Amino acid sequence: MITTLHIENYLLIENLDLCFEEGLNIITGETGAGKSILLGAIGMLLGGRSDGGVVKNGAANCVIEGSFEIGDYGLQPLFEQFDLDYDDTIRIRRVINAQGKSRSYVNELPVNLSQLKAIGERLIDIHSQHQTLLLGDSGFQMDVLDCVADNDSLLADYRNVLSSLKEAETEYAKAREELEKARRDEEFMRFQYDQLAEANLVEGEKEELEEQVSVLSNASDIKDSLCGSRNLLDGDDDFTILSALRDIEKRLEGVSEHSAKIAALAERVSTAYYELKDIDEELGALDDEIGVDPAELERVEARLDCIYSLEQKHRLEGVVALIALRDSLASKLEVIDNGDAHLEELKERCDKLRGEALAVAGKLTARRVSVTDKIRKNVLSQLSQLGMEGARLEIVLESGDELLSNGVDSVDYLFSANKGGRLERISKVASGGEMSRLMLALKSLTAEHRTLPTIIFDEIDTGVSGSVADKMGEIMESLGKGKQIINITHLPQVAAKGKHHFYAYKSDKEGVTVTSIRKLSDGERVDKIAEMLSASRVTDAARKQAEELLRKA
Repeated sequence: MITTLHIENYLLIENLDLCFEEGLNIITGETGAGKSILLGAIGMLLGGRSDGGVVKNGAANCVIEGSFEIGDYGLQPLFEQFDLDYDDTIRIRRVINAQGKSRSYVNELPVNLSQLKAIGERLIDIHSQHQTLLLGDSGFQMDVLDCVADNDSLLADYRNVLSSLKEAETEYAKAREELEKARRDEEFMRFQYDQLAEANLVEGEKEELEEQVSVLSNASDIKDSLCGSRNLLDGDDDFTILSALRDIEKRLEGVSEHSAKIAALAERVSTAYYELKDIDEELGALDDEIGVDPAELERVEARLDCIYSLEQKHRLEGVVALIALRDSLASKLEVIDNGDAHLEELKERCDKLRGEALAVAGKLTARRVSVTDKIRKNVLSQLSQLGMEGARLEIVLESGDELLSNGVDSVDYLFSANKGGRLERISKVASGGEMSRLMLALKSLTAEHRTLPTIIFDEIDTGVSGSVADKMGEIMESLGKGKQIINITHLPQVAAKGKHHFYAYKSDKEGVTVTSIRKLSDGERVDKIAEMLSASRVTDAARKQAEELLRKA
């Protein structure tokens, strides 16, 4: 439950500190005094969308901070999921600047908005006036069924299976589309692949072929150069490079014993001799290899032309790119060849998941059906106590084949406020006061099945008065025995039932209107409830009536 609330520079609230307690907390005040501002601030604290317009005029930012007792509400796994420090008492703080940007903290650790909302949804249920319109919403009506049927775990299982099914269906649709597209292009792809496969491309061959063409095209010049080089090294002439080196080597060796430096030079000349001797032999081998062969030149040029043609055709450069294209085409053709089998596997998975989803949805349907009579009887019992003895309610649950977000069911609550009246959809037949009573009956029922620590009602008693108002107060008082209830009301009968009473009011401070809220003492409660009873000047009779209401409560 929420224990403390601090609000600073939020709309008309300059600085406000409140302490809430267990049981039924009542908030009253004149229309426009700022009660709805308080709800807005709490909603913002729990993850509502930030808006720079909420920052008090002239302030740099607003701060909303609250302390919550959360022991025994099973929130530890959620905190572990968000990597937050868990404690039975937590503190949430949100700071919003004038530009609408906000920062949020839980136990002084920063959290994002989705995390804040997830935590806030487990702390407080805020029922504002416009939410009574949700009575006619099928989503809300289904939520009531699932709440009473304790379907949370089963719904989570269903949504997990449904999510897997949607992923599988997406994969199947994508694979089928790709296969259909591939088959449209199959003939052309097979032609391209066959052409590339027949080429027997080898990585690096283009460069080798280009070198071969260059050599074969200039074979005569190359052989002349090789032959002339060999003649200089070791030809038939009396003086050649190798013979000169041998002569130098002998001369230096003859005197090397006299000088280590000369011996070293002799060794270097010997090394040079053998290196040039080796070069001479390699020149000979190259000379033997290279021949003037027009047929071989023609063959090599034809192979190169084939590669160049493939490059130009596919707008690629290099054998590596052509090989990659060939392998890619082979993979696509393999998909086509094995496509039907793969699609069948994917379809079988979809069918399996669909069957699992339908099985869980069937369990949801069965549990919903099992509680419809309980809801109907409980709500009608509550409505009878609230002055609607002739009311009738039917819950129509229909199942289809389509897998929806919460199963295969659709629901409609049919209602008649009067005995013998025709059952119609709630939104068509219920007045404002009737909808308020119906909503309270449903809220009190679902509260028994939820571990939510706090419920806030914003004038849920609108449109009722007298004994009905008194009974609504009793219902809220009863709800407050199991959890914390904060109720904004204009009804003295309801206000008197509160365990704690807060009063909202406006005042002028240095020429600026500000909203304040304070807890009333027992004596002040009598005066404020008397004001609600008299609607004008407080009379002794109104004060006595207020005392009687408080005494009975």
